[in-house]
Amino acid sequence: MSFEKSVKRVDEIIEKLSSGDVPLEEAIELYKSGADELAKCRRLLEDAEKAVMTVKSAEEL
Repeated sequence: MSFEKSVKRVDEIIEKLSSGDVPLEEAIELYKSGADELAKCRRLLEDAEKAVMTVKSAEEL
């Protein structure tokens, strides 16, 4: 899943949890899913940062 799709999924989860109409068990599963998506976003951002730093280092040579 792309970064944008992961962010959209997190937004959807937040919206659903914010509604207050989610049973506890579903809320827990949504929370776990949201945490997983956020971790994925962090990894993707870290990878993108490393790629930019690599390009930037190559340009300085």
